[in-house]
Amino acid sequence: MRALVVVLLVGVGLTAVSGLRFHVSEQNDVLPPGLPVARPFFKGARIVGGSVAAEGQFPHQVALLRSNALTCGGSLIDSRWVLTAAHCVYNGGTLIPATAITVLAGSVSLTAGVRRAVARIIPHERYGNFQNDVALLQLQQSLPTSAYIRPIALRTTSVPARSEVVISGWGRIYQGGPTSSVLRYNRATVLADQQCRAATGISSGLICFTSPVNNGACNGDSGGPAVLNNQLVGVANFIINYCGSSSPDGYAKVSDFVPWIQATMRRY
Repeated sequence: MRALVVVLLVGVGLTAVSGLRFHVSEQNDVLPPGLPVARPFFKGARIVGGSVAAEGQFPHQVALLRSNALTCGGSLIDSRWVLTAAHCVYNGGTLIPATAITVLAGSVSLTAGVRRAVARIIPHERYGNFQNDVALLQLQQSLPTSAYIRPIALRTTSVPARSEVVISGWGRIYQGGPTSSVLRYNRATVLADQQCRAATGISSGLICFTSPVNNGACNGDSGGPAVLNNQLVGVANFIINYCGSSSPDGYAKVSDFVPWIQATMRRY
């Protein structure tokens, strides 16, 4: 997961677009020499701008830890199931062992809350090229429901353009900056599907959000939620160019994956 993932948005069946995109689980590194881009490009993971969350404000939000360190976010969608990004559960092309990930729930602090071991990791079978970027984690033990831990409902229909969603995570607070020890949140605006396709080259399974410059998702926010009316509408996937840029952020469109999520959970 620490490997550099930089994709020129041309070819491979994608429409040419104006920027580079990268997963928001990656750590900040300057783009290696030789790639055809004139401006610096960084990779990294946290919410840029926004505010510190209060305890219990986002009871569905979880953190994914490896070796006791933040790697990604996720959303509790059932007492034993977490929805996150598929790229959060791979190291390069290899699936990370379930025993390597711990789920932290129930607190805005990464040093508090309730921890659960992961029994099973199930990435979308067609994940690749920033598409179908969703995965399910089955916990070894259910999480207790409380004011601080509560599953969130899945959005089953498209979100109207110009709707305002809430994004949250422990990722970097600015490009190249530190990750946050406490959960932060911000607001973002839904981009029309046609504009999302034009900006990303991805025609389905994606919802795009725009924010004022110096706001939005950043490294460490991967897999985290976008919420509208107490429903999960997006899973943090990638950003374009850099954290807080004027380009939209790409999230997996939850409503497109509800049949896959439900069918997968029924199998186990």
